[in-house]
Amino acid sequence: MRFLVSLLLTVSFVNSYSQINEVDNKYLEDQFYLGLYYSTLTSSPENFNQNKFSSTLNFGFIRDLPLNKQRNFGLGIGAGLSLNSSSSNLKLSDLNNVISGEIVNAENFTKNKWNTSSIEIPFEIRWRTSTPTNYKFWRVYFGIKTSYLLKSKFKYESLNSSYSLQNLPFRKTQSGITLNAGNNTWNLGLYMGLNPVFTKDFGQIHPELKDLKEFKLGLVFYILWFLPYKIY
Repeated sequence: MRFLVSLLLTVSFVNSYSQINEVDNKYLEDQFYLGLYYSTLTSSPENFNQNKFSSTLNFGFIRDLPLNKQRNFGLGIGAGLSLNSSSSNLKLSDLNNVISGEIVNAENFTKNKWNTSSIEIPFEIRWRTSTPTNYKFWRVYFGIKTSYLLKSKFKYESLNSSYSLQNLPFRKTQSGITLNAGNNTWNLGLYMGLNPVFTKDFGQIHPELKDLKEFKLGLVFYILWFLPYKIY
């Protein structure tokens, strides 16, 4: 919690500092972002449950590309990093060098979660009410985000056993629809995955899990970073 508070205070400070600038009619907006999400999995079997708190933290840079003279409509494309942690009653095991899954009773373990890290490429269609001197404005950004899995790890702990697995059977490439909307600092962020999280091979072994997809809901913070337009 202290980390999140410190992070938000830093974002607010940088945001305020970056707004102290001369009037620039060729300004660019919202070039750095930070997202904090609650994550869940859709299309899951009835006996699948997530426990504790599953979360996603992402951050990165988006190149702002205004398309009109008023600069309140445009595109954004960028790159960032996503860190995901998910706890559930889906136990993964390594059987003869093949990772399999099993729905277990939550009372049988103390830890059962996976962590992933991914590179993400967001693409947005952007509308906002900003002007060269108005830094508190409404925004609606709709887009698609593509991510590439860098690393995955599973950790299981119970009274009788403890082990970890790496290189889990997740799809390497994921895509999802994004919608970020709000005013000034506070913006609601939504992500709806378009692809199953597990690979086709894993889905064939476990058909009840083959349609699991990500759904995330949280807050997105943007940092305005005004630079002289002559360098663009």
